[in-house]
Amino acid sequence: MNLQEKISWMESKKSKNMDLVDYREIMDRYLPYHKKLKKIQVAGTNGKGSTCHWMALMLEELGYQVGVFTSPHLIVHNERIQINETMISDSDLERLFDQYQNVFIEHQMTMFEMDLFLAIAYFLEKRVDYAIIEVGLGGRLDATTALDYDVTVLTNVGLEHTEILGDTIEKIAQEKSGVFKPGVLAVCGEDKPQAQQVIEQNVRAKRIPFYYSYLPEYKKVGKKYWIDSMDGILVFDQPFYQMKNFILACDTLYHLGFRLRYNTLQNAIDHFVFLGRCMILRKRPLLVVDGAHNLDGINALVTSIKTWQGDIYFSVLKEKDAKHMLDVLTSLQGQIHLVNFSSDRLYPLETLGFEVLSMEEMEKRLQMTHQRALVCGSLYFVGEVLKWFNSK
Repeated sequence: MNLQEKISWMESKKSKNMDLVDYREIMDRYLPYHKKLKKIQVAGTNGKGSTCHWMALMLEELGYQVGVFTSPHLIVHNERIQINETMISDSDLERLFDQYQNVFIEHQMTMFEMDLFLAIAYFLEKRVDYAIIEVGLGGRLDATTALDYDVTVLTNVGLEHTEILGDTIEKIAQEKSGVFKPGVLAVCGEDKPQAQQVIEQNVRAKRIPFYYSYLPEYKKVGKKYWIDSMDGILVFDQPFYQMKNFILACDTLYHLGFRLRYNTLQNAIDHFVFLGRCMILRKRPLLVVDGAHNLDGINALVTSIKTWQGDIYFSVLKEKDAKHMLDVLTSLQGQIHLVNFSSDRLYPLETLGFEVLSMEEMEKRLQMTHQRALVCGSLYFVGEVLKWFNSK
C-alpha cells in the first residue's frame, strides 16, 4: 500500500471505540514514556481547535516546541498532527504507520484511536515540550481521556451530537465535563447557568482545582477590539468569538504558571491564522470560509459578520439542526444557496426550501461572480471548497 491507501484504510475503521482502560494499557505497553509528556487536553462543543492553536502560538512565542493533535482535517490527513504549525511529513506518517500497523490491527482500533496513538508516538520521538490534545467527541468516553494531563480545558457546551451525548444542555455538560479528573487542573469557558450547575457539581464531587475564564474589559474600535491587559492595550483583529478562545487560552496558561507578557500576546494575535475559520480565501471579490457546523457556531459567526452582504453557500450534515442554522443565516443580507457535496452523512438539503446546487455549479458561480461569498455549515464542506480553491 502507498500512503494514500494506508490513510484510506485508517479512515475505513469506524467501529465502536474501545474501553478507555484497554486503550490506556495499549499506550502504556507500546508508548510507555507518554506518562512523562506534558499534555493539555481541550474539550467542548465549539472553539476546541482554535483554543488549541492559540495556546500553541503563545507557547511557541515563549520558545517551546509544541505538538498539536486536532480533528477533523480539512485538506490532508497530516493536518491532524503538527509541531510548531508544521504538519507531520508524509514520510514520518507512513513510517510510524508501518511501525505500528500490527498493533492497530490486533486491537481493532478506530481511525481516531490510531491518529491519537500516532500523534503521541511522533511527539515523543520529536521530544516536544508540550502536547496539546483536542478531544474528538464528547469527553467522558473519548479516547483522549485515557491519557494523563497537566490541565484539562472545557471551551463551552452546546447542543451537538445529541443522539450520542444527550438531548439537553445538562446531559451534554455531564458528558463533556467527564474529562475532568481528580487532582488535575481544570479551566472552563462555559457561561450558561444550566451547564455551569452540572459542571460545578462534577468538579466538587471530584475535588478538582477549577477555574472559569472570563472576558476582560474590551472596547470595539472599528472592526478591531482593544483588550485591557496588565502591560497595555492589545489590538485584537479577529472575530469576537475568537476573543473568547484567545482569553481561555491565556487563562489556561496563566493557571499553569506562565506569565504572558504584552509582546507574547500581541505577536500571537498578529500571527493567528486558523485553517477554515473565518478565513479569507480571496479579497476581490471577497470569499470567506468558516467551519461553523452547529447552531452555536452559526450564531457566533453571524454575530461577528452582522453587516454581511453577499451570497451564502451552505451545506450541513444530517445530524445537525439545519433548519435553525438557516433561520439564523437568514438574518444576514444575502441569498442562501444550499450545496450538495460528497458525504454519506449529508443532510437531505432538498427538504429545506432553498435552491440546491452541485459542487460544480457552486464552483462555477464562485469563479464568475462579482458578489461577495460566504461558505459555511460544515467543516467537511469547507474542506472540499479549500481543496477546489487550492487546485485552481
